[in-house]
Amino acid sequence: MDRVSANTQLDHHEDAGHPAHKRDIGAIIFVATVIFSLVGIASLARNIFAAAQHLESAKRNAELVARTLTEVGAKRKAGQSGLPSCQVSEENGGKLTWGPCWDEIAKMPEIAGLKNAMEAGNEVFGPPCDGSEEAIGRITIEKGTPWFSAGNTGVTYAASDSEDAIATETPLRIQVCNRWGEAVKVQEIKF
Repeated sequence: MDRVSANTQLDHHEDAGHPAHKRDIGAIIFVATVIFSLVGIASLARNIFAAAQHLESAKRNAELVARTLTEVGAKRKAGQSGLPSCQVSEENGGKLTWGPCWDEIAKMPEIAGLKNAMEAGNEVFGPPCDGSEEAIGRITIEKGTPWFSAGNTGVTYAASDSEDAIATETPLRIQVCNRWGEAVKVQEIKF
């Protein structure tokens, strides 16, 4: 019996050694790697989803601006805008510029109450998207200039300037700057 128990002890000693122990460590490392990978993927997905929601909120703000400008433009065309700086009259001699008109529009409650949906510290409105951190979430309004060439027609858009004439119907493009400060077109309207 002593011989059998000595062989049994020897077998246990060999099993407790290297091969089984290495398999356990390998399995633990594998499971830990899978868990960390899943946590990383879940975190990345959550961040992408949050960024997409913020961009959609910023686009809804820009759509509100587009609707407001469209409504003011239609009333302006009918001579009833209610905003003196946006309406052609005898007082201004038919000369209107974008700056004073936009200042009045920006004071309207639905526009004045807007916040930057992507970066709370950034401005709501500003110049065209330029890829900077300050551009993230910014709504931009660009003025269109119609062009005609060899039977083709189109509109070229550029940053709105406060001195741009708006006495006649003016094409405008409303955009929002995404997470990378790049322009995402929301709508083109006639003002």
